[in-house]
Amino acid sequence: MTKTIDLDPAHVSVFIAMPTHRPLEMETVVALLGTIHALDCRGIRWTFESKARSSLVHHARSMAAEVFRTSEHTHIFWIDSDMVWQPGDFLRLLALATVMPCVTAAYTAKCDPPKFMMSVGDDAVEANEYGCLPIKGLGLGFACVQRQVMEALADQAPRCRFPDVPEPIPHIFRLDDTPGRDGVLAARGEDIAFFADVLENGFGVWLDPNITLGHIGTKTYEANVLDFMERQPAGA
Repeated sequence: MTKTIDLDPAHVSVFIAMPTHRPLEMETVVALLGTIHALDCRGIRWTFESKARSSLVHHARSMAAEVFRTSEHTHIFWIDSDMVWQPGDFLRLLALATVMPCVTAAYTAKCDPPKFMMSVGDDAVEANEYGCLPIKGLGLGFACVQRQVMEALADQAPRCRFPDVPEPIPHIFRLDDTPGRDGVLAARGEDIAFFADVLENGFGVWLDPNITLGHIGTKTYEANVLDFMERQPAGA
């Protein structure tokens, strides 16, 4: 049996960051409103930030991260604007993030059959006492991160000027290329680069495989990551 965690409104508050450059789908709006209602019912303070006019997601993420850092919230919760979730999923991840520095949930790519873009590592992994698995990286579409992690990354990030931002701020997120296993450069998105930085700073990245998310495309794609992981060989 895995441990459960109670959320203490006196010590937990959350900054919901949802970068977007398009109108939100109704399913996402319903999930967001239900989550806000659930937070209010529990007396948990929250702020919502969209950075709605930026089409470059790594720019929008860095700007949202700086707004979070100027707030008093304990956690930042990254949610992509095409996600569908249950309010209980949000509360579960927020609770887990009180004992783990960075906790995520996985979602399938917009394709059939389901395909999860994530890096587990070269060795077989075991769940911790909360039922979460250590991973190297995945999409940043549904992830809760402690303040200390964002502060550490901001301290080492280069400063950058952004439109409508008065002073240079830490540019935490980036797109880059890294050597692949065959020696050829592989393109890396801002999410995988972010998790690599988290790990390099000594923080763990954890996956809660018990959450099933929807990913809106031509339809809402939905699958559970446990089904995917059971079919993969060790080290995949």
